[in-house]
Amino acid sequence: MTATAARLVVRDLSFSWPRRHVFTAWSAHVDAGLTWLRGVNGSGKSTLLKLLAGALPPLTGEMQLTSHVALNPATDILAWKSEIFWCGPGPIAFDHLRPLEYFGFLQGLYPRFDAAAVMAHAAGFGLGPHLGTPLAALSTGTQRKVWLAAAMAAGTRLRLLDEPLNALDAASLAYLQQELAGAAQQNHTLWLVASHEPPLAAIGNLGCQILDLPLP
Repeated sequence: MTATAARLVVRDLSFSWPRRHVFTAWSAHVDAGLTWLRGVNGSGKSTLLKLLAGALPPLTGEMQLTSHVALNPATDILAWKSEIFWCGPGPIAFDHLRPLEYFGFLQGLYPRFDAAAVMAHAAGFGLGPHLGTPLAALSTGTQRKVWLAAAMAAGTRLRLLDEPLNALDAASLAYLQQELAGAAQQNHTLWLVASHEPPLAAIGNLGCQILDLPLP
């Protein structure tokens, strides 16, 4: 692993919802490139991504992201969040904004957000006719494409994609698969993709790692 390569380390992670336990002292490490987070319904895929994004606090355990520096959410949550971009399965946040306004807002949050790249990804997802329309007025699939375009350009060391294939048309799915194929070859960025189906089914064997979650 080179000095700039990204690695995610999770040690002894435990988490419970009020009526359901999810993880008990779970540990794993994930290297840079593309990793498919695999598990049955209820195994905690979405919960894990929210924990990694800093949106939920673990009961116990430690998470560390290592690249040019080592980050830990327990000691510096703001620095942690600046290096992680999460794209969830539901509606996009800040839906009063138009896509162009949303991209501009993200530039202020993520130091390496690439304004030129996000427009290229927007074109790849066919978002041109929708860039001036409020997000709340867009379909679920179009909102998802806006969010994915932002994830592709975020510049963070860790990108978390939760069910990214949902609600995408065939052309957008092909574009996403193309971009994920490139992500599989990266050593400076770690992509963790939670999906009920293999995200690289149409790409072939390009080095996608697999991280299995235990049965709940």
